Amino acid sequence: MVNLFQGKTTIRNFIFISLIILPFMASGQRPTNDSGKIIVKDLEFEVVEDDIEPPPPNLTSKFKTLQDWLLNICDKDKPGKPIATYKFGLFESPNDNTLVLVGVNTYDEGKYRSINRIEFEPKNMYFKLPKTYYESLNREQLLDTLASQLKDFAKTEKFKNSFFTKASVVVFETNGQTIWSKH
Repeated sequence: MVNLFQGKTTIRNFIFISLIILPFMASGQRPTNDSGKIIVKDLEFEVVEDDIEPPPPNLTSKFKTLQDWLLNICDKDKPGKPIATYKFGLFESPNDNTLVLVGVNTYDEGKYRSINRIEFEPKNMYFKLPKTYYESLNREQLLDTLASQLKDFAKTEKFKNSFFTKASVVVFETNGQTIWSKH
């Protein structure tokens, strides 16, 4: 199985270079004694993320449909603390496709470092998709179908009355789509 979330912690570094944008932003705002020099600063931001553990081997799903799985989570699980972001992900392998759900909070640890902590894992955090669900679809079609079904669920009364709506955002991390947002 391909583990899209390898290792215990993933560190992502971001470097932003303002070389192209700064001259345009600063032109016309230069004081008369400005030498015309442009100062470029490289900033490094570090984001540390808890990794989602892959599903256990030989996982069997207790649910027949994605809807059944989501309804069960809404009915049976509640996070113990406020959660900012709920993330759906997809573990993919040649023989299996398994959805996963976690709740994540972000904490700043200084000006240029933050940590994304998994602070909610439902009891049934994995849903192994039935082969009939995806066997006739290519990867892009599967991701579009899953995102569409998750968005449809976000329009239901069950979702609207669930803990999900206390978060800021619900995302399908595999393709980056926002499923629901408070804003």
